[in-house]
Amino acid sequence: MFQKKTKQYKKLLIYLVLLLSIIFLYKINQNNNEVPSSLPPVENLELAKEQEALRLQKEAVIVNTIKSTLEGKPGRYAVFVKDLKSEQDFAVSAEQSFASASIYKLAVMYKAYDSIEKGELKKDDIISAGKTTLNRIISGSSDKENLQLEDDQDLGNISLSVENALENMITISDNYSALLLAQKLGWSNIDSFIKSQNIQNFNLIGTNSPNATAHAIGNLLKRIYRETAVNPRYSQEMKNLLLAQEVNDRIPKYLPKNIKVAHKTGELENIRHDAGIVFGQKSDYIFVFLSQTPKPEDAIETIALLSQKIYSALEIPDSLK
Repeated sequence: MFQKKTKQYKKLLIYLVLLLSIIFLYKINQNNNEVPSSLPPVENLELAKEQEALRLQKEAVIVNTIKSTLEGKPGRYAVFVKDLKSEQDFAVSAEQSFASASIYKLAVMYKAYDSIEKGELKKDDIISAGKTTLNRIISGSSDKENLQLEDDQDLGNISLSVENALENMITISDNYSALLLAQKLGWSNIDSFIKSQNIQNFNLIGTNSPNATAHAIGNLLKRIYRETAVNPRYSQEMKNLLLAQEVNDRIPKYLPKNIKVAHKTGELENIRHDAGIVFGQKSDYIFVFLSQTPKPEDAIETIALLSQKIYSALEIPDSLK
């Protein structure tokens, strides 16, 4: 009986060994017939080198284009460009701080939508203040952080819904609308909020405020483009307001008419800025141009011309050769 069972165990063992051998041989054959899922290491290395060379070439062309366009022009300039497809940045003096002029309204818009989302503000809320009070803020003769909005018996009041104030502030750069919103939200609150979003060097309070760098403005615009500014719905609403901008003598001026630009201009006596998102046919990108110059009207044309060159460099591959 014992010998019979032993023979059976031996047969089972033989069958098991044969089965495992067949499985092993099948796996080897299958692996030999498989198409490699990736390029051999040498080819991968060559491809990486080629891509890096193209990236550096692109950077050199665009940065040199910016520098040559600004060469010899009086004043200070800063330019920041971000290819939103490749995430590649191109910058000249992008960390220099400039008086923001009306570009600060981007931060007010961002904070306003955050407050709407949190229920702290409603689009149909009415905000109001006397013209005299608002004019004192515009002239810089009052402490904007602690100034109370008051009625005005002489010049009258400005009263707007939050929704209308947002639209006027961005599309026609109305200063009264912007100040009504900023005073309602609180300048310090806006400043703290922007920094909490990891957007540094965009200052609503403090010395020489409001001020910002081209890089900081680009970071804010990137959040709107990526739809991470508050939430996708409000990011899109912010985009729509910027797309409805009525001052179009800078970034969009020499671009094809079918190209959409969501942007905000800014200007003071010697300041001319424009900052926006360009929705190209092959590439979307951020373009920020800040200037402080004794020839501000010339700067407007410079922005338009450089915008055209950047568009060509990012949309037309041959322009990189």
